[in-house]
Amino acid sequence: MVSVQASPITPEDRVFSTVELQALVAIHGTEGASVAQLLANNGLQADTFEDPATRLSLNQWLGALSSCCHERQDPLLALRVGQQMHLTAYGMLGLTLLSSASLRDALDIANHLGLLANLKHQLHLEVDGDVAHLYLREHFALLGTDKYFSTLLESAKILTLLGDMLGHGFKAHALRLNLNTEAGDVHAVSQALGVPAQVNCLDNCISFSSHYVDQPLPQSHAMTHQSCKALCSAQLRELSQRYDLCYQIHKMLLASPSRIPPLPEVASRLHLSPRTLRRKLEAVGSSYNMILEDVRKKLAIRYLLDTPLTTEAISEKLSYSDAANFRHAFKRWTGTAPRAFRSLNREIDRSMPPAFTLPGATGGALAHTHA
Repeated sequence: MVSVQASPITPEDRVFSTVELQALVAIHGTEGASVAQLLANNGLQADTFEDPATRLSLNQWLGALSSCCHERQDPLLALRVGQQMHLTAYGMLGLTLLSSASLRDALDIANHLGLLANLKHQLHLEVDGDVAHLYLREHFALLGTDKYFSTLLESAKILTLLGDMLGHGFKAHALRLNLNTEAGDVHAVSQALGVPAQVNCLDNCISFSSHYVDQPLPQSHAMTHQSCKALCSAQLRELSQRYDLCYQIHKMLLASPSRIPPLPEVASRLHLSPRTLRRKLEAVGSSYNMILEDVRKKLAIRYLLDTPLTTEAISEKLSYSDAANFRHAFKRWTGTAPRAFRSLNREIDRSMPPAFTLPGATGGALAHTHA
């Protein structure tokens, strides 16, 4: 089953760069008013989205991505965006990764500084003899086409970054995707990526030769690496300071083993009065209830997918007064009751709706045409 490695960043936090959105617009081929409308529909301005200082939320990014994929009737558009995301797209972080001592070191840095590369997954490396497995574990509790398009894009992006770091001789052995599609769609993904792919899997994983893991990277350079890493750490600190208090509260609530603490207890742990905590959260456009809502959703999905806990037990861990209130909230979040959600998603995420299959197309849900 797929584990959701919940992130303290909420889907509404504007922390992601627009570099992937710029690639989407370039590939999608929209012009003039079309670009302005696409951006306006997602709360963005056409005259600022190319500014390196502009940040967008996950919801804004996925809204734009989904709109373009649906408009083109081309779900593989997301995959092609990922293939455009080379190390140079991520500025100083790209140089930091390129100059790392080894791939293992670079992956550790990517996880630590992942926000600077718009990563939506935690990268987990396992070595099994001659084969290395790089697992992409979800940071966010995405559902439906949001998860589908994000998974395709991130998988293609990681493959692209691996190729950049390891050189042109690198080729992955296999790609596993936790996406539910028809068997005929495997060929479309494999052909697009140049890697044998499997869908309907229990995880997202890229497999390749383990000899790449610890050998020196082709462009490793210790001095350059240390300088770039320090600059990236400073960038991340500056970005994180805007959300530092929210991060702390998110982490505190996510780490609660048996129950979610109420606001007075959270304030006490932060050495603040409840009134001061409320005022500080208001100053950054947030509130305890907004954070609590997001944490409950993430934990509820994690518990349903990764544990055998009953609805009643999950309700108690999430500090609901009764299971009925939890069921009502969960249906509001996902449109599905908890037990039905577990039944549909526990084994394989059934995230590509049949309605996205093109009329008259062959090869399943991924069959597509180009304008």
